[in-house]
Amino acid sequence: MMYKNYNHHLIFIILCQLLNVVFGQQFNPGPLFGHAAVYVEPRNNIYYIGGYNYNNPPEDSNISNTSSEFFYLDLQINSANFSKFIDLKSQGVNLPLSVHHNAEVGGVNQDSIFIIEGLILDEINNSTLYKFDTNTNELSVPVIQGNAPPIRKGMRSVSYEGKIYLFGGQTGSGTDLILFSRFDIFDTINLNWQVGSLVNSPVTRTLYTATLVKGVIYYIGGRKQRNNFSPITEIYQYDIVRNTWSLKTATTASTENMPGSRAGHSAILVDDKIYVYGGFFSSNDTSYDLPAKETLAILDSTTLVWSIPSLQNPNIPNLAYHTATIVNTLMIISFGNRTDLPNQIDQTNSLSYEFFLEDPQNILWYPMTSDNITDSQIPSSFLPDPNAKLDPQRPSSSGKMVLVFTSIGSVVVVLTIFVAISLAYRRTKRNKIRTDPFDDGKVTHQQFATSQ
Repeated sequence: MMYKNYNHHLIFIILCQLLNVVFGQQFNPGPLFGHAAVYVEPRNNIYYIGGYNYNNPPEDSNISNTSSEFFYLDLQINSANFSKFIDLKSQGVNLPLSVHHNAEVGGVNQDSIFIIEGLILDEINNSTLYKFDTNTNELSVPVIQGNAPPIRKGMRSVSYEGKIYLFGGQTGSGTDLILFSRFDIFDTINLNWQVGSLVNSPVTRTLYTATLVKGVIYYIGGRKQRNNFSPITEIYQYDIVRNTWSLKTATTASTENMPGSRAGHSAILVDDKIYVYGGFFSSNDTSYDLPAKETLAILDSTTLVWSIPSLQNPNIPNLAYHTATIVNTLMIISFGNRTDLPNQIDQTNSLSYEFFLEDPQNILWYPMTSDNITDSQIPSSFLPDPNAKLDPQRPSSSGKMVLVFTSIGSVVVVLTIFVAISLAYRRTKRNKIRTDPFDDGKVTHQQFATSQ
Protein backbone atom coordinates (compact mmCIF):
# COMPACT_ATOMS: atom_id res chain seq x y z
CA MET A 1 0.00 0.00 0.00
CA MET A 2 2.84 2.39 0.85
CA TYR A 3 4.50 1.66 -2.48
CA LYS A 4 1.23 2.36 -4.29
CA ASN A 5 0.86 5.73 -2.53
CA TYR A 6 4.48 6.52 -3.31
CA ASN A 7 3.78 5.89 -7.01
CA HIS A 8 0.76 8.16 -6.95
CA HIS A 9 2.68 10.96 -5.24
CA LEU A 10 5.56 10.69 -7.67
CA ILE A 11 3.25 10.74 -10.67
CA PHE A 12 1.48 13.79 -9.19
CA ILE A 13 4.82 15.61 -8.77
CA ILE A 14 5.82 14.83 -12.36
CA LEU A 15 2.46 16.07 -13.67
CA CYS A 16 2.85 19.29 -11.65
CA GLN A 17 6.26 19.83 -13.19
CA LEU A 18 4.75 19.21 -16.62
CA LEU A 19 2.07 21.84 -15.99
CA ASN A 20 4.74 24.29 -14.83
CA VAL A 21 6.64 23.73 -18.07
CA VAL A 22 3.54 24.31 -20.17
CA PHE A 23 2.00 27.21 -18.33
CA GLY A 24 4.94 28.65 -16.40
CA GLN A 25 4.64 30.73 -13.26
CA GLN A 26 4.03 34.26 -14.52
CA PHE A 27 4.12 37.03 -11.93
CA ASN A 28 0.83 38.89 -11.60
CA PRO A 29 0.98 42.03 -9.42
CA GLY A 30 -1.88 42.69 -7.07
CA PRO A 31 -3.94 45.88 -6.88
CA LEU A 32 -1.90 48.95 -5.99
CA PHE A 33 -2.36 52.65 -5.44
CA GLY A 34 0.09 55.38 -4.55
CA HIS A 35 2.86 53.65 -6.47
CA ALA A 36 5.29 55.17 -8.96
CA ALA A 37 5.99 54.16 -12.55
CA VAL A 38 8.92 55.18 -14.72
CA TYR A 39 9.90 54.23 -18.26
CA VAL A 40 13.59 53.51 -18.83
CA GLU A 41 14.18 53.89 -22.55
CA PRO A 42 17.54 52.09 -22.88
CA ARG A 43 15.95 48.93 -21.47
CA ASN A 44 12.44 49.49 -22.86
CA ASN A 45 10.92 48.60 -19.50
CA ILE A 46 8.36 50.32 -17.29
CA TYR A 47 9.34 49.96 -13.64
CA TYR A 48 6.61 49.95 -10.97
CA ILE A 49 7.76 50.87 -7.49
CA GLY A 50 6.07 50.85 -4.09
CA GLY A 51 2.43 51.55 -3.42
CA TYR A 52 -0.15 50.08 -1.07
CA ASN A 53 -2.21 46.93 -1.50
CA TYR A 54 -5.37 46.76 0.60
CA ASN A 55 -5.68 43.06 -0.21
CA ASN A 56 -2.31 42.35 1.39
CA PRO A 57 -1.67 44.99 4.08
CA PRO A 58 1.51 44.70 6.15
CA GLU A 59 1.29 43.88 9.83
CA ASP A 60 2.12 46.84 12.07
CA SER A 61 4.57 44.70 14.02
CA ASN A 62 6.38 43.62 10.87
CA ILE A 63 6.58 46.78 8.76
CA SER A 64 10.36 46.97 9.09
CA ASN A 65 10.56 43.56 7.41
CA THR A 66 8.06 44.41 4.67
CA SER A 67 9.39 45.42 1.27
CA SER A 68 7.70 47.58 -1.35
CA GLU A 69 6.48 46.11 -4.58
CA PHE A 70 9.20 46.35 -7.23
CA PHE A 71 8.63 44.94 -10.72
CA TYR A 72 8.74 45.93 -14.37
CA LEU A 73 6.73 45.50 -17.55
CA ASP A 74 8.91 44.17 -20.35
CA LEU A 75 8.18 46.05 -23.60
CA GLN A 76 11.04 44.66 -25.69
CA ILE A 77 9.24 43.07 -28.62
CA ASN A 78 12.13 40.70 -29.27
CA SER A 79 12.15 39.60 -25.64
CA ALA A 80 10.86 36.24 -24.47
CA ASN A 81 9.11 38.15 -21.66
CA PHE A 82 7.42 40.71 -23.92
CA SER A 83 4.30 42.21 -22.27
CA LYS A 84 4.93 40.33 -19.02
CA PHE A 85 5.45 41.68 -15.53
CA ILE A 86 8.79 40.59 -14.05
CA ASP A 87 9.08 40.62 -10.26
CA LEU A 88 12.29 42.08 -8.85
CA LYS A 89 11.30 41.83 -5.21
CA SER A 90 11.66 38.06 -5.38
CA GLN A 91 15.12 38.59 -6.87
CA GLY A 92 16.35 40.45 -3.80
CA VAL A 93 15.39 44.08 -4.54
CA ASN A 94 14.15 45.15 -1.10
CA LEU A 95 12.85 48.72 -0.92
CA PRO A 96 11.32 49.63 2.47
CA LEU A 97 7.57 50.07 2.32
CA SER A 98 6.78 53.44 0.68
CA VAL A 99 3.66 55.08 -0.78
CA HIS A 100 3.03 58.28 -2.78
CA HIS A 101 6.69 58.79 -3.62
CA ASN A 102 8.37 59.94 -6.83
CA ALA A 103 10.57 57.98 -9.21
CA GLU A 104 12.54 59.47 -12.10
CA VAL A 105 15.33 58.41 -14.43
CA GLY A 106 18.70 60.06 -13.82
CA GLY A 107 22.43 59.58 -13.52
CA VAL A 108 25.21 60.14 -16.02
CA ASN A 109 23.91 57.53 -18.46
CA GLN A 110 20.21 58.01 -17.68
CA ASP A 111 19.92 54.37 -16.67
CA SER A 112 19.32 54.74 -12.93
CA ILE A 113 16.03 55.32 -11.13
CA PHE A 114 15.95 57.71 -8.19
CA ILE A 115 13.15 57.07 -5.67
CA ILE A 116 12.42 60.21 -3.65
CA GLU A 117 10.30 61.26 -0.66
CA GLY A 118 6.77 59.88 -0.15
CA LEU A 119 5.02 58.34 2.83
CA ILE A 120 7.61 56.06 4.41
CA LEU A 121 5.89 53.50 6.63
CA ASP A 122 9.07 51.92 7.97
CA GLU A 123 10.35 53.93 10.95
CA ILE A 124 13.61 51.96 11.08
CA ASN A 125 14.66 51.93 7.43
CA ASN A 126 13.51 55.48 6.66
CA SER A 127 15.88 56.84 4.03
CA THR A 128 14.13 59.36 1.79
CA LEU A 129 16.19 58.76 -1.35
CA TYR A 130 17.24 55.54 -3.08
CA LYS A 131 19.09 54.80 -6.30
CA PHE A 132 18.26 51.76 -8.42
CA ASP A 133 20.70 50.64 -11.12
CA THR A 134 18.68 49.13 -13.98
CA ASN A 135 21.76 47.37 -15.35
CA THR A 136 22.63 45.47 -12.18
CA ASN A 137 19.28 45.57 -10.32
CA GLU A 138 21.16 47.00 -7.34
CA LEU A 139 19.33 49.25 -4.87
CA SER A 140 21.45 51.63 -2.79
CA VAL A 141 21.28 54.73 -0.58
CA PRO A 142 23.61 57.33 -2.14
CA VAL A 143 25.48 59.96 -0.16
CA ILE A 144 23.77 63.30 -0.85
CA GLN A 145 25.13 66.82 -0.37
CA GLY A 146 23.02 69.82 0.63
CA ASN A 147 20.03 70.22 2.92
CA ALA A 148 17.44 67.53 2.32
CA PRO A 149 13.85 68.85 2.10
CA PRO A 150 11.20 67.73 4.61
CA ILE A 151 9.50 64.41 3.93
CA ARG A 152 6.22 64.90 2.11
CA LYS A 153 3.88 63.20 -0.34
CA GLY A 154 1.49 64.22 -3.11
CA MET A 155 4.16 65.72 -5.38
CA ARG A 156 4.69 65.07 -9.07
CA SER A 157 8.17 65.33 -10.49
CA VAL A 158 9.90 66.03 -13.79
CA SER A 159 13.40 65.03 -14.86
CA TYR A 160 15.36 67.32 -17.17
CA GLU A 161 19.06 67.07 -18.06
CA GLY A 162 19.90 65.08 -14.96
CA LYS A 163 17.88 67.15 -12.48
CA ILE A 164 14.58 66.24 -10.82
CA TYR A 165 12.12 69.06 -10.02
CA LEU A 166 9.63 68.68 -7.15
CA PHE A 167 7.07 71.27 -6.06
CA GLY A 168 4.64 71.52 -3.15
CA GLY A 169 3.33 68.35 -1.56
CA GLN A 170 1.69 67.59 1.75
CA THR A 171 1.91 65.76 5.05
CA GLY A 172 -1.00 64.26 6.93
CA SER A 173 -4.57 64.08 5.64
CA GLY A 174 -8.08 65.17 6.57
CA THR A 175 -8.06 67.73 9.37
CA ASP A 176 -4.31 67.11 9.87
CA LEU A 177 -3.49 68.11 6.30
CA ILE A 178 -0.47 70.42 5.91
CA LEU A 179 0.43 71.70 2.43
CA PHE A 180 3.82 73.02 1.38
CA SER A 181 5.07 75.84 -0.81
CA ARG A 182 8.54 74.53 -1.66
CA PHE A 183 10.44 74.02 -4.88
CA ASP A 184 13.27 71.51 -4.54
CA ILE A 185 15.68 70.35 -7.23
CA PHE A 186 17.76 67.18 -6.98
CA ASP A 187 20.87 66.85 -9.15
CA THR A 188 21.17 63.14 -10.01
CA ILE A 189 24.66 63.54 -11.49
CA ASN A 190 26.36 65.55 -8.73
CA LEU A 191 24.07 64.10 -6.03
CA ASN A 192 23.06 67.31 -4.28
CA TRP A 193 19.92 69.20 -3.31
CA GLN A 194 19.19 72.68 -4.64
CA VAL A 195 16.38 75.19 -4.12
CA GLY A 196 14.35 76.62 -6.99
CA SER A 197 12.64 79.99 -7.30
CA LEU A 198 9.21 80.51 -5.74
CA VAL A 199 8.56 83.93 -7.31
CA ASN A 200 5.08 83.86 -8.92
CA SER A 201 4.69 80.14 -8.10
CA PRO A 202 1.47 78.63 -6.70
CA VAL A 203 1.10 79.23 -2.97
CA THR A 204 0.46 75.56 -2.15
CA ARG A 205 -0.35 72.56 -4.31
CA THR A 206 -0.66 68.78 -3.91
CA LEU A 207 -1.85 65.84 -6.02
CA TYR A 208 -1.36 67.82 -9.25
CA THR A 209 0.44 66.73 -12.43
CA ALA A 210 3.72 68.07 -13.79
CA THR A 211 4.42 67.63 -17.51
CA LEU A 212 7.59 68.69 -19.32
CA VAL A 213 7.07 70.46 -22.66
CA LYS A 214 10.22 71.76 -24.39
CA GLY A 215 11.96 72.82 -21.20
CA VAL A 216 8.80 74.17 -19.54
CA ILE A 217 6.90 72.34 -16.79
CA TYR A 218 3.08 72.54 -17.01
CA TYR A 219 1.33 72.17 -13.64
CA ILE A 220 -2.30 71.06 -13.93
CA GLY A 221 -4.97 70.53 -11.29
CA GLY A 222 -4.44 69.42 -7.73
CA ARG A 223 -5.64 70.78 -4.42
CA LYS A 224 -4.80 74.05 -2.68
CA GLN A 225 -6.45 72.94 0.56
CA ARG A 226 -8.59 70.00 1.67
CA ASN A 227 -11.64 70.71 -0.53
CA ASN A 228 -10.18 73.61 -2.48
CA PHE A 229 -9.27 72.37 -5.95
CA SER A 230 -7.27 74.30 -8.51
CA PRO A 231 -9.43 75.27 -11.52
CA ILE A 232 -8.58 73.24 -14.60
CA THR A 233 -8.26 76.54 -16.48
CA GLU A 234 -5.37 77.57 -14.20
CA ILE A 235 -2.08 76.44 -15.76
CA TYR A 236 1.13 77.30 -13.96
CA GLN A 237 4.29 77.10 -16.04
CA TYR A 238 7.88 76.92 -14.85
CA ASP A 239 10.61 77.72 -17.38
CA ILE A 240 13.62 75.63 -16.35
CA VAL A 241 16.23 77.59 -18.30
CA ARG A 242 15.00 81.01 -17.16
CA ASN A 243 14.09 79.81 -13.64
CA THR A 244 10.80 81.74 -13.84
CA TRP A 245 7.14 81.03 -13.08
CA SER A 246 4.09 82.28 -14.97
CA LEU A 247 0.34 81.73 -14.79
CA LYS A 248 -1.68 81.07 -17.96
CA THR A 249 -5.40 80.57 -18.54
CA ALA A 250 -6.69 77.63 -20.55
CA THR A 251 -9.91 77.79 -22.56
CA THR A 252 -12.14 75.48 -24.55
CA ALA A 253 -14.05 75.75 -27.80
CA SER A 254 -17.23 74.69 -26.00
CA THR A 255 -18.13 74.97 -22.33
CA GLU A 256 -19.51 71.44 -22.54
CA ASN A 257 -16.00 70.20 -23.29
CA MET A 258 -14.39 71.85 -20.30
CA PRO A 259 -13.08 69.08 -18.02
CA GLY A 260 -13.66 69.34 -14.30
CA SER A 261 -11.21 70.15 -11.52
CA ARG A 262 -9.39 67.14 -10.12
CA ALA A 263 -6.60 65.72 -7.99
CA GLY A 264 -4.82 62.37 -7.99
CA HIS A 265 -4.87 62.29 -11.80
CA SER A 266 -2.11 61.58 -14.33
CA ALA A 267 -0.74 63.35 -17.40
CA ILE A 268 1.51 62.45 -20.33
CA LEU A 269 2.71 64.30 -23.46
CA VAL A 270 2.24 63.23 -27.09
CA ASP A 271 2.86 65.59 -30.03
CA ASP A 272 2.67 68.77 -27.90
CA LYS A 273 -0.64 67.62 -26.43
CA ILE A 274 -1.04 66.82 -22.73
CA TYR A 275 -3.37 63.89 -22.07
CA VAL A 276 -4.90 64.14 -18.59
CA TYR A 277 -6.47 60.99 -17.19
CA GLY A 278 -8.70 60.30 -14.21
CA GLY A 279 -8.56 61.93 -10.81
CA PHE A 280 -11.17 62.70 -8.18
CA PHE A 281 -13.16 65.66 -6.93
CA SER A 282 -14.70 66.35 -3.53
CA SER A 283 -16.47 69.15 -1.72
CA ASN A 284 -17.89 69.95 1.68
CA ASP A 285 -21.22 68.55 0.45
CA THR A 286 -19.89 65.06 -0.34
CA SER A 287 -18.78 62.44 2.16
CA TYR A 288 -16.63 60.65 -0.41
CA ASP A 289 -14.56 61.37 -3.50
CA LEU A 290 -16.27 61.58 -6.88
CA PRO A 291 -14.89 60.85 -10.35
CA ALA A 292 -13.65 63.97 -12.11
CA LYS A 293 -15.77 65.29 -14.96
CA GLU A 294 -14.41 63.88 -18.26
CA THR A 295 -12.04 61.07 -17.36
CA LEU A 296 -9.80 61.72 -20.38
CA ALA A 297 -9.09 65.25 -21.62
CA ILE A 298 -6.47 66.85 -23.87
CA LEU A 299 -4.73 70.20 -23.41
CA ASP A 300 -2.99 71.65 -26.44
CA SER A 301 0.24 72.96 -24.92
CA THR A 302 0.61 75.57 -27.68
CA THR A 303 -2.89 77.08 -27.75
CA LEU A 304 -3.89 76.11 -24.18
CA VAL A 305 -7.26 74.86 -25.45
CA TRP A 306 -8.96 71.90 -23.79
CA SER A 307 -10.72 69.23 -25.82
CA ILE A 308 -12.32 65.84 -25.23
CA PRO A 309 -11.08 63.00 -27.46
CA SER A 310 -13.25 60.42 -29.18
CA LEU A 311 -13.07 56.86 -27.89
CA GLN A 312 -14.24 53.75 -29.69
CA ASN A 313 -15.37 52.50 -26.28
CA PRO A 314 -16.30 55.41 -24.00
CA ASN A 315 -16.60 53.24 -20.87
CA ILE A 316 -13.06 53.81 -19.68
CA PRO A 317 -12.27 53.13 -16.01
CA ASN A 318 -12.50 56.02 -13.55
CA LEU A 319 -9.25 55.95 -11.59
CA ALA A 320 -7.20 58.03 -9.17
CA TYR A 321 -3.78 57.48 -7.61
CA HIS A 322 -2.86 55.44 -10.68
CA THR A 323 0.07 55.95 -13.04
CA ALA A 324 0.25 56.85 -16.72
CA THR A 325 3.35 56.04 -18.75
CA ILE A 326 3.96 56.92 -22.39
CA VAL A 327 6.05 54.85 -24.82
CA ASN A 328 5.98 56.67 -28.16
CA THR A 329 2.21 56.82 -28.77
CA LEU A 330 1.23 54.01 -26.41
CA MET A 331 -0.15 55.20 -23.05
CA ILE A 332 -0.28 52.61 -20.28
CA ILE A 333 -2.59 53.33 -17.33
CA SER A 334 -1.87 51.11 -14.34
CA PHE A 335 -3.56 50.22 -11.05
CA GLY A 336 -4.91 52.99 -8.77
CA ASN A 337 -8.27 53.40 -7.02
CA ARG A 338 -11.69 53.11 -8.67
CA THR A 339 -13.45 56.42 -8.04
CA ASP A 340 -16.79 55.05 -9.25
CA LEU A 341 -16.99 52.65 -6.27
CA PRO A 342 -17.40 55.14 -3.39
CA ASN A 343 -19.34 52.82 -1.11
CA GLN A 344 -16.98 49.86 -1.31
CA ILE A 345 -14.17 49.30 1.18
CA ASP A 346 -11.83 47.97 -1.48
CA GLN A 347 -11.63 50.38 -4.42
CA THR A 348 -8.25 49.23 -5.71
CA ASN A 349 -7.73 48.31 -9.33
CA SER A 350 -5.51 45.36 -10.27
CA LEU A 351 -5.47 46.00 -14.03
CA SER A 352 -3.46 47.99 -16.54
CA TYR A 353 -4.91 49.48 -19.72
CA GLU A 354 -3.32 50.34 -23.05
CA PHE A 355 -4.43 53.44 -24.98
CA PHE A 356 -3.26 53.98 -28.57
CA LEU A 357 -2.99 57.73 -29.14
CA GLU A 358 -1.92 58.00 -32.78
CA ASP A 359 -5.36 59.38 -33.66
CA PRO A 360 -6.90 61.56 -30.90
CA GLN A 361 -10.25 61.41 -32.67
CA ASN A 362 -10.36 57.63 -32.65
CA ILE A 363 -8.58 56.32 -29.57
CA LEU A 364 -8.46 52.58 -29.08
CA TRP A 365 -8.01 51.10 -25.62
CA TYR A 366 -7.97 47.64 -24.09
CA PRO A 367 -7.48 46.02 -20.71
CA MET A 368 -3.87 44.93 -20.84
CA THR A 369 -3.10 41.22 -20.85
CA SER A 370 -0.38 39.11 -22.42
CA ASP A 371 -2.91 37.76 -24.91
CA ASN A 372 -4.12 41.05 -26.36
CA ILE A 373 -0.76 42.78 -26.88
CA THR A 374 0.19 41.71 -30.35
CA ASP A 375 2.36 43.24 -33.03
CA SER A 376 -0.73 44.02 -35.10
CA GLN A 377 -2.19 46.18 -32.32
CA ILE A 378 0.95 48.15 -31.60
CA PRO A 379 1.34 51.40 -33.59
CA SER A 380 4.07 51.41 -36.23
CA SER A 381 5.97 54.09 -34.31
CA PHE A 382 6.15 51.71 -31.38
CA LEU A 383 7.67 48.83 -33.33
CA PRO A 384 11.46 48.41 -33.26
CA ASP A 385 13.74 48.30 -36.28
CA PRO A 386 12.73 45.13 -38.19
CA ASN A 387 16.41 44.53 -38.97
CA ALA A 388 17.38 44.59 -35.30
CA LYS A 389 19.03 41.40 -34.13
CA LEU A 390 17.80 39.39 -31.21
CA ASP A 391 19.72 39.67 -27.98
CA PRO A 392 21.84 36.51 -27.95
CA GLN A 393 21.24 36.24 -24.21
CA ARG A 394 17.48 36.17 -24.70
CA PRO A 395 15.67 33.24 -26.35
CA SER A 396 13.26 34.18 -29.13
CA SER A 397 9.57 33.33 -28.98
CA SER A 398 10.07 30.47 -31.43
CA GLY A 399 13.05 29.29 -29.43
CA LYS A 400 10.95 29.39 -26.31
CA MET A 401 8.28 27.26 -27.99
CA VAL A 402 10.90 24.73 -29.08
CA LEU A 403 12.17 24.63 -25.51
CA VAL A 404 8.65 24.15 -24.17
CA PHE A 405 7.82 21.28 -26.53
CA THR A 406 11.22 19.68 -25.97
CA SER A 407 10.63 19.86 -22.22
CA ILE A 408 7.16 18.39 -22.63
CA GLY A 409 8.54 15.56 -24.73
CA SER A 410 11.26 14.82 -22.20
CA VAL A 411 8.80 14.73 -19.32
CA VAL A 412 6.41 12.48 -21.27
CA VAL A 413 9.24 10.04 -22.07
CA VAL A 414 10.36 9.96 -18.44
CA LEU A 415 6.77 9.50 -17.29
CA THR A 416 6.24 6.64 -19.78
CA ILE A 417 9.41 4.86 -18.64
CA PHE A 418 8.43 5.32 -15.02
CA VAL A 419 4.95 3.88 -15.59
CA ALA A 420 6.41 0.90 -17.50
CA ILE A 421 8.90 0.14 -14.71
CA SER A 422 6.16 0.57 -12.13
CA LEU A 423 3.88 -1.90 -13.89
CA ALA A 424 6.71 -4.43 -14.31
CA TYR A 425 7.63 -4.14 -10.63
CA ARG A 426 4.04 -4.59 -9.53
CA ARG A 427 3.71 -7.67 -11.77
CA THR A 428 6.87 -9.16 -10.22
CA LYS A 429 5.59 -8.27 -6.77
CA ARG A 430 2.32 -10.05 -7.41
CA ASN A 431 4.16 -13.14 -8.65
CA LYS A 432 6.38 -13.13 -5.55
CA ILE A 433 3.35 -12.89 -3.29
CA ARG A 434 1.86 -15.91 -5.02
CA THR A 435 5.03 -18.04 -4.58
CA ASP A 436 5.79 -16.98 -0.99
CA PRO A 437 2.72 -17.16 1.22
CA PHE A 438 4.72 -16.00 4.30
CA ASP A 439 5.54 -12.57 2.78
CA ASP A 440 3.29 -10.07 4.56
CA GLY A 441 4.37 -7.17 2.38
CA LYS A 442 5.92 -5.18 5.22
CA VAL A 443 8.64 -2.69 4.32
CA THR A 444 11.32 -1.73 6.86
CA HIS A 445 13.42 1.45 7.07
CA GLN A 446 16.65 -0.56 6.73
CA GLN A 447 15.72 -1.51 3.16
CA PHE A 448 16.14 2.15 2.12
CA ALA A 449 18.96 3.11 4.49
CA THR A 450 22.33 4.03 2.93
CA SER A 451 24.28 3.10 6.08
CA GLN A 452 23.70 1.01 9.15
